[in-house]
Amino acid sequence: MGTWLIVSRANNKVLRSTVLIAQEKSEIVPLETLEPEVIVQPSSQVEVEHTDDSELINTPVGPETKDDSPVESPITPQSQDEVITADSFLSEAVLKQDFSKQVLLDVPFTSQAPRAQWNDPIFQNGCEETSILMAMSWVRGASSLPVEEAEKEIRAISSLAQEMYGHFHDISASDTAQLVRDYFNYSNIEARLDISAEDIKEELVKGNVVIVPVNGQKLNNPYYTPPGPLEHMLVVIGHNPETNEFITNDPGTRRGEKFRYPEDILEAALQDYPTGYHEPINEVNKTMIVIKPRL
Repeated sequence: MGTWLIVSRANNKVLRSTVLIAQEKSEIVPLETLEPEVIVQPSSQVEVEHTDDSELINTPVGPETKDDSPVESPITPQSQDEVITADSFLSEAVLKQDFSKQVLLDVPFTSQAPRAQWNDPIFQNGCEETSILMAMSWVRGASSLPVEEAEKEIRAISSLAQEMYGHFHDISASDTAQLVRDYFNYSNIEARLDISAEDIKEELVKGNVVIVPVNGQKLNNPYYTPPGPLEHMLVVIGHNPETNEFITNDPGTRRGEKFRYPEDILEAALQDYPTGYHEPINEVNKTMIVIKPRL
């Protein structure tokens, strides 16, 4: 029996509830009777796939894919996390940043190539655009991201990036944060430098979504086209302390929804990169963009 402490935000207030659900049964179980395994959820969601100039890839798939057979993965198999939404108040454990409980933010997913357009440079390099689209859909309280909407938004954000920076291929964390401010007219965000896995967990426990630039070649994702993208960006939506894994919406593959990476693997892959087209990366800067709910 799995149990969940449900956490969300509503009407700009931090809410709390003591609802626990017995998985595989429809009964409500009193809090005292269970040892909670916790998932935190704000009221928004989003996701999209990303590939960086054929380095990052989800195998191109047509309208009817034949690529659905199981793939052996060196990464812990993805679990079927049950996402439950409820208007509830943050628990004292969450407010005290209790990392012993699982956190999972309810963020909708889409690949950066919504129609498997992996050969189109806009979508092949659209991880940054897709990551902020997913995060801002979460801020807006969206429960899903339709293919048509995702495709349209990724193109529009890419066009703005080209106008602002002269490039849409690779966009640094600071420039990606500015895209959020300019395209979505949203300022409740923060770009932070010199971060660690602990900093990411801290923000998740607070109920914030985290976007990180990474060296995709260090992630060992079996669904990327080898060796994977050197410049990549994804959304961290949760953390499981029992398995020591981060739960992500990785736009670089259509299988990226709630994709799990071991803590040490994701932390080692953290790496910002310059805006441009595969510009040299002269130093490793571990950076994150924190997307907070509306005030």
